[in-house]
Amino acid sequence: MIQDNKPINSHITAYLDYYCDLSAPGFAVLLKGQWGCGKTWFIDDYCKRLKKENQNQKCLYVSLYGMTTFAEIEDTFFEQLHPVLSSKGMVITGKILKGLLRASLRIDLDRDGNDDDTVNSQIPEINIPEYLRNTDKSILVFDDLERCNIDISNILGYINYFVEHQGLKVIIVANEDELIKDSRYKNIKEKLIGITLGVSPDFNGSLNEFVNASKNSDVQKFMYTNHKLIEDLYQKAEYDNLRTLKQIILDFERIFNDLPEKAKNKQELLQDILRLLMVFSIEIKRGTMLATDISKLKHPGELAREQYISGLQQPSSSVTQENSEEKNPILLEKYPMLNLHDPFPNKVWWKTFFDKGIIDRDELEKSFSNSRYFQDENTPTWKKLWYFEDLNDDEFDKLLKKVESEYADRKFMELGVIKHVTGLFLKFSDVELYYKSKEDILNEAKLYIDHLKDNKPREIINVYISSIQYNFIEYTLQSYDRLGYQGKELNEFQEFCSYIDKARELVRDESMPSAAQELLDIMQNDVWKFYGMICSDSSQNRDVLERYYEIPILKYIKPAEFVEKLFSMKNEDQKHALWVLPERYKSDYINEKVIEELEWLKSVRNLLSDEASRRKSKLSGYRLESLIKENLNEAIQKLEATGSRSQINL
Repeated sequence: MIQDNKPINSHITAYLDYYCDLSAPGFAVLLKGQWGCGKTWFIDDYCKRLKKENQNQKCLYVSLYGMTTFAEIEDTFFEQLHPVLSSKGMVITGKILKGLLRASLRIDLDRDGNDDDTVNSQIPEINIPEYLRNTDKSILVFDDLERCNIDISNILGYINYFVEHQGLKVIIVANEDELIKDSRYKNIKEKLIGITLGVSPDFNGSLNEFVNASKNSDVQKFMYTNHKLIEDLYQKAEYDNLRTLKQIILDFERIFNDLPEKAKNKQELLQDILRLLMVFSIEIKRGTMLATDISKLKHPGELAREQYISGLQQPSSSVTQENSEEKNPILLEKYPMLNLHDPFPNKVWWKTFFDKGIIDRDELEKSFSNSRYFQDENTPTWKKLWYFEDLNDDEFDKLLKKVESEYADRKFMELGVIKHVTGLFLKFSDVELYYKSKEDILNEAKLYIDHLKDNKPREIINVYISSIQYNFIEYTLQSYDRLGYQGKELNEFQEFCSYIDKARELVRDESMPSAAQELLDIMQNDVWKFYGMICSDSSQNRDVLERYYEIPILKYIKPAEFVEKLFSMKNEDQKHALWVLPERYKSDYINEKVIEELEWLKSVRNLLSDEASRRKSKLSGYRLESLIKENLNEAIQKLEATGSRSQINL
């Protein structure tokens, strides 16, 4: 980050330059900052610059993370002062020389004139080796102070020796928020630390450093080109941890290296991968989600559908708001640019990547065949046209003519596709990219629906019947095949949708009797499929298109035929078939849609009661009475309760 054309931490650099020029400052400098803000990167970069400017200047650096003895610290310094003696082949000689160089020196930690072992028996004797007493050209850097396992009083007393008795320049790097939890730190800090400087995250400097470290020149080029995208996402995340940024760059390079060559030139694909990688990395790192949550994330259409179905399954009209408290809406709100609609490769791939660190190359390859980034001869023409903003003039003109021809020849049979094509035509007309008027386009679209209604009524009724799958998603969310409708905001498009609704109702009324007969046959042969087709909370037969959750289809079955079919079934299947009925009426919303089935239920109950009376004193009669009481009575009561509430609300 740059402020007034200067690096954000330039004031710290300027002060350290001043400090390092002092002959014997008599105090240490503390660089403080949150974990991951770039403190270590900053001081490392500063020391490199000092060495470059003055070859005689030496910065001795030690990370105190996990250190338990002063000897460990001194070994680290020794390795930097005498790299040859510290090499693998000289390790024994080095140890001998270090032993000869050591000289015992008791130090007074709090400068009260007394040996501190008489004050605190826990403070050990501190021996400063000879090679650390002659470092007048050195600056000592102690990093990760808050993560040191040596007692805080002892380690600060040790550092103080170099400042007070050796006249050295000492820079301490720490997350001070952790240190101040120990009351002793505050007292000793006053004697040791002369100035405290807060390090701000240097996003630009760190990013350039991380990108330069990449071994792949193509990755470097991509990162430099998309510098603004990365910075915007980091700001959107309100996240300052630069270690995570470094990990993101490393992970992206790893993924990039495994991509097929044809993918490495797809800028939009690479940008989508980078966005997903950044968001998932940041949110997992900060603890707002787990890697296993990725596969559960939903794009807005899927999320709304689940909320809708959840509402249908509630026993009363109150709908839980539990979904709104999950991670998914938070992610969508914070990162509206996040592609959960059609993520590449897919959510399961990303979950595996973060959960197990595995790059699934097989799944990666499979994803290309279904990806919009790699459209080929198998991609429908209408879908290619949907991405019209990516086309050049010639490609657009050719595709438009081809889709127009297929539309005129009635090649499209799915309502969702017809709506897509109609929406595209309306959109193009509205922005003067198509010669036909919106009125003409609307009239032709209505004729298309009339053609389907007269020649392919099943294409309309199937969609209507499976209203949970289609009606809500298509009409509330305005999308099909994971693509939103172009031109959906236009009045002509909305009128077209209304026309489809009316056509559905006509087809439904004409088709319901035959559909009801088919349903009755299914009940006789496969009671669990019957359950899956008429109960919204059923997990059965999710691959079956015909679902009558909101359609009062049972009223189209003659009660006598239903009873006849029921008695032709095994006793166990009879029990299950009648159990399905109260299951169907568990939601007030559903009940309002199928209230017309109430009289049908009463007729079925009367017929079964008559048969139970004829079988009185027989086991079959007793069983019938139990089934009526446990199932039909409950189903009727639920619909009657819904009817009563509806009357009150009128």
